[in-house]
Amino acid sequence: MTDSPLSAFSSDGTDLTPNAESVARCATITPAPDREGMSWSDPDNDWGLTTRRPYSSIHTSGGRAHQQQTRWIIDGDVGAYVGQYGTDEVRSIPNTYGEFSSVETDVTFVDGLGAQYGYGFDGSVIEKALRVLTGGGRYSASKYSLIPCGRQPWVLTGPEGTLLCSCAPVDRPTEGRLTTEVETDTSTIAIEEQNQTVLDGVHQFIWLIEDSLGGRITSVEYQRSRGETQHVFVDDEADEQWAISAGDLAQLASLTTDPSSIQGSVGRGIQPPRGGETIVAEWDGPEYPVGYLQDGEVVAGYEFHWETPAGALEDVATVRTYRLTQSYGTWTVEYRTDRIATVVP
Repeated sequence: MTDSPLSAFSSDGTDLTPNAESVARCATITPAPDREGMSWSDPDNDWGLTTRRPYSSIHTSGGRAHQQQTRWIIDGDVGAYVGQYGTDEVRSIPNTYGEFSSVETDVTFVDGLGAQYGYGFDGSVIEKALRVLTGGGRYSASKYSLIPCGRQPWVLTGPEGTLLCSCAPVDRPTEGRLTTEVETDTSTIAIEEQNQTVLDGVHQFIWLIEDSLGGRITSVEYQRSRGETQHVFVDDEADEQWAISAGDLAQLASLTTDPSSIQGSVGRGIQPPRGGETIVAEWDGPEYPVGYLQDGEVVAGYEFHWETPAGALEDVATVRTYRLTQSYGTWTVEYRTDRIATVVP
């Protein structure tokens, strides 16, 4: 367990460091403070704890703390919460504000669809929470404890009270990166991704690459490009790679590979998006099956979709056929539309 600011050792060397649950049971519970420029929403119940969110984001000297990131615990058993969700760690906080920049990033969830690498907490996040708790100004680090709780909100406690702090967007750390193992037909690969929708798309993408393009994925690399996450699938033996964004992988996950499911649903009746009677439509089916390779593009799946053309009253029922296509070294998911019915509301 990480040393806490409450660490103590007996004369015979026995570690008397209190565990996380014990520290949490001693957490100070107070009403949300009445401070200038700070107001609080009505109480909520979060995992057995009664909390109050700031009515609006709080501007601190360390940056702006959003409402969900710093909830003031006004009642409840913090020890029971930590006993259920805690990671059995108690962490100290830096002695001065200048040291927060050296705190290592703790990632609890890697999300390729997020604005940053994932979620967790870093020095900036902890500093903002501390400033909300104390109101700013000087502090004595030994009086405060941070208790990680995995993906659950972590706890920051001190003499002023106790905060429940949601994991916030963080950048990619230099070490301690989280991966998920993905099974392929030929190997097991590790990918820096935990968003299940993206992972579902990963399975589909690997199958298309190996079945249609003859690749054998042996590893996956992570990169950020133009503000979005890309996963680069590598065939080390053939010295080939296929880069695709996490967003396009998520799109793959949403597609059906069975055209008969769309034919059945539109044939039974579809409800126009702006009301009116259910209509029955027909779709002859795709020109090519999933996995078909044509002019370097791979058929990836199908989707029913209502479109509302700009400047028109009508709603158009369509079926989209998606393809994997390559441009400037990156694979993207694009579609061609079949219009199968037009209605007016």
